[in-house]
Amino acid sequence: MKNVKINWRLGFTALFLLAVIACSLPSNNGSEESSAEQTLQAIYMQDTAEALAAGQDTTGGGETAVEAAFVEPEHQTVPGNPGAAEQTHTEIDTSQTADDKHALGDSFRLGIMERPFTEKDMDYHPETDLTKLSLAKGSGFYYFTIEVFSGSEDGGFPSASYGIEFDTDVDGRGDILLWAKGVDSGDWTVEKMSVLSDSNNNVGGSQPVLPDGNSGDGYDEVLFSNDKMDDPDAAWQRKEAGDKIQLAVKTTLVDAPHFMWKVWSDSAVADPTQFDYNDAYSESQAGSPTKNSEFYPVGQLNRMDSTCWINYGYELSGNLLGGCDVIPPPPPPEEPPEEPPPEEPPCDCSGACMGHSSDQFCCEYCGCSWFDSPEFTECFN
Repeated sequence: MKNVKINWRLGFTALFLLAVIACSLPSNNGSEESSAEQTLQAIYMQDTAEALAAGQDTTGGGETAVEAAFVEPEHQTVPGNPGAAEQTHTEIDTSQTADDKHALGDSFRLGIMERPFTEKDMDYHPETDLTKLSLAKGSGFYYFTIEVFSGSEDGGFPSASYGIEFDTDVDGRGDILLWAKGVDSGDWTVEKMSVLSDSNNNVGGSQPVLPDGNSGDGYDEVLFSNDKMDDPDAAWQRKEAGDKIQLAVKTTLVDAPHFMWKVWSDSAVADPTQFDYNDAYSESQAGSPTKNSEFYPVGQLNRMDSTCWINYGYELSGNLLGGCDVIPPPPPPEEPPEEPPPEEPPCDCSGACMGHSSDQFCCEYCGCSWFDSPEFTECFN
């Protein structure tokens, strides 16, 4: 009953303020206030009335912060539909082992997280279970399609954060991060999008990929965000039909003809300043989704999934730690076949053409002339 009375009072206040708006705007009677100032005052009063009608705190002193509604900026270039995928990558579908509360393919050592579960309880979160990924390029954008477990919409999709790491110098250390807090929009939007970079090259700590306890400050420089829009067309997201989210980023922002890329879903830590996570957290803190691990179940690194590094735009010349593709070792060189021993000549040709002989075959085999008469036979030059 108390809440009903409060809501009634807020609604009455809202109506009263709207009435004041209509009566308080001065006419063009020589007032010192400009029309722009009057308009701003009217907008402020109307916003206040609407906020009060919604039960929001407008004083700034309440316990609940009011998040301003996002206003899409004016755009010059909007992504279209991605063309045919240049690359696709299939991830482990952890829904198949979710009932048993464990996952396959997780590697804390290599920074590959396969743990779409809550901390300790191991409750499955399908909106963070990556299943298929693809990359396409066109119209000045890289497009990434991220598919999560079918049926994730019933579990809060796309409530997680989704990201693409770019390793532009191919050393196993992320350099640029495209990061999106998922929004329920079927149209391309830059809402809740950011692009970050590592200005001091310490993502991954002292040794890229492997845990070394030296987390650095992760992605520490903002290239694009809703508060920093030097180019309002730089990074986009939209929710596709089914359990897909698409991200687009201008190719000029990545600024590399070839790179490694890695995909993230994360609805727990979701803090790019802590990358790599296996440096910022110990394995005992992180926990594990592998039942035979001493660190089972998952701990502070939970409700997340990530891939290995995928190479784009070049052929691998060697194996990269944490990379998806492993180059098999070259086969050993084939040993040349053994040559058969030389055959013995059928005839001994030393002195074969010198006089009497009884063997016409060997005479002629050795290049001599054969003479045969009733009195004698002879082999000669």
